[in-house]
Parts: sequence; structure tokens; C-alpha cells
Amino acid sequence: MNLHELDFKDLLEKGIEANIDGKYEEAIEYLERAAEMDPDSINTFYYLARAYSAKNNHIEAAKCYEKIVEQESSTINFHNLACEYFYSKKYDEAINAYEKALDINPKYGLSLDGIGTAYGSKGDFDKAIEYYKRACEEKPENDIYLSHLGWALGCNGEYELAIMYLEKALKINPKISAALYNLGFSYYYLEEYDKAINNYLKASDLGYQSADLFVNIAYAFEELKEDEKANEFFKKAVEIEPDNIENLFLYGSNLQEMGKVKEAARIFRKILENEPVNLDAYRELGICLDDLKNFEEASKCFKKVFEIQKGDIKKPAPTVKAKFKIKET
Repeated sequence: MNLHELDFKDLLEKGIEANIDGKYEEAIEYLERAAEMDPDSINTFYYLARAYSAKNNHIEAAKCYEKIVEQESSTINFHNLACEYFYSKKYDEAINAYEKALDINPKYGLSLDGIGTAYGSKGDFDKAIEYYKRACEEKPENDIYLSHLGWALGCNGEYELAIMYLEKALKINPKISAALYNLGFSYYYLEEYDKAINNYLKASDLGYQSADLFVNIAYAFEELKEDEKANEFFKKAVEIEPDNIENLFLYGSNLQEMGKVKEAARIFRKILENEPVNLDAYRELGICLDDLKNFEEASKCFKKVFEIQKGDIKKPAPTVKAKFKIKET
């Protein structure tokens, strides 16, 4: 049946049904038409927002919640609006909407947690910690709030406190992979490398597999002078993200330090395939080739380094040792 032949009630019912069935495109079609017929229907915009959000179209979902809060100012409506702003990476708008939710209900844990995450995403960890602590005061046994607080404290360099809250979260729920990841991070910076590795590996065993995680494990093994184990995890990081230049460089450098010069040279060549004017890769490749007695090609690499340094060849940003990253939850 043509959409224009359906009345508002039928459009809304069909839109809700399609939403429940996971047919989001169909739901959007019905609900957009329903919204044209009745632009004041909160139900229509609520289900339309859910459909857009399910399609990861958070900007359109936010527009729907904006219409809802114009008519019905409630904690949950402002919270939902804030979440869509957050998913759109509009952190300032998200914070503003979370604050409006908290003006109505200052003890609403989800908004306290949400605003903490928004501040954390902006790098303001002092504010993030403030709101996460308030969330934990409202729900002291909430494993997610405790885990988030631990994340923010770790990002803020307060590693002992981070460990305390992360361990509290894991005591309640031992399967929070993000908390294990962040626990490893904090132990690393306290130079407790065995504990860092143990927690990283637990996160991995729970299914959290990422290049960042494997690089962090490799760093910890390097600190323990276990280069073979470090190499194993640098390799895993590269397998997950084969075109990540930083990780390729770390892997190549590790091979080089272990005396596996031929394998290292292969990695530095791969970097240069992706970044033909990477000064660091030319320099290290030249050193490898020199060790392999390939003096002619080594000389060409060092000449490239000189040309890049002199400015005859435009160079990209230098490759540096990857920074530690802490998983946001």
C-alpha cells in the first residue's frame, strides 16, 4: 500500500512494528511520513530516533530527541539526546544535554557516568573523575561505573587509585575486558611488568584482541628483556593492522635489536612501500643493509636520508614509538 494512503495511526503502528523487527529502513520510511502528518507526536520521534540510532545515524537521531525535549523535558529524554550527541562526537553538546538531565535528577547514574565519559573523551580527566565518583556514590556496586572511574584515574596518572577501583570492578564482574586492559596499563606505569602482562593476557583471553593491546604487551616484555616474547606480540599487532606504520616500525626495530637483520630489512621496505619518504625507515634500512654487506644499496638509503633532512624531498611526520593507549569503556 502506498504510504500516502495510510492514516497516521497505521503509519505509527507499522513504523513501531518494523522497528521491533529490526527493519530500520522500513521503520524510518513509515515514521518520517507519520511525523509529517503529526509533527508533535512524541511517540513518532522516539521510535524514529531509535531506528536512526540503530542505523548509526546519530545526527538524525539527535534531531528527533531535540524535538522530543522541546515538548517533554525529562531526565531520560535529555539523557537520550546526550547519548546521540556523544555518539556523533559532539562532546560539548553531549555535556550540555547531560547537565540538563542532571538538573532534573542530580542522582541519575547513567547521566553521571555519561557526562564523565564525555569529559574523558575531551581529555578533561579531572572533570571525568568528579562525575564518575558521583556515579559510584549513587551505585557503589556498579561494576561499569567503577571500571570507568579506574580508566579516568589511569589516564590522569593516578595509577594506584586506578588499580583500586578497577580491582573492585573486577571483583564484581571478572569478565570486564576493558578493566583488565586498563589494569595492565596502570601496572605497566608502576613498573610492575609481570602484573601488566598478566592482566593484558586475561583481557585477550576474554576476546579483546587489538593491535594496541598486543603492542602494550610487547612493550612490557621489552622492559623484562624478553625480546623473543616481545617480538611475538609486535608480530600479532602487525597481523591485525598490517598497514599501521608505527607498529611496523616497532616490529622492525625489535627484529633489528634481536639481530634478525634480514627480517627487519623486509619490514622497513614494507614501510617505504606505503611511505616512500619515511626518513626513519630509510635510515634503519640503510643500517640493516650495511650489516648485510649490501653497501651499495645501504649508501642509497643514507643518501635518501640526507636528501629528506636537507629538505629536497618533502617528508611526512617522523615515525615515533607508539604511545600507550588506554581503552575507553
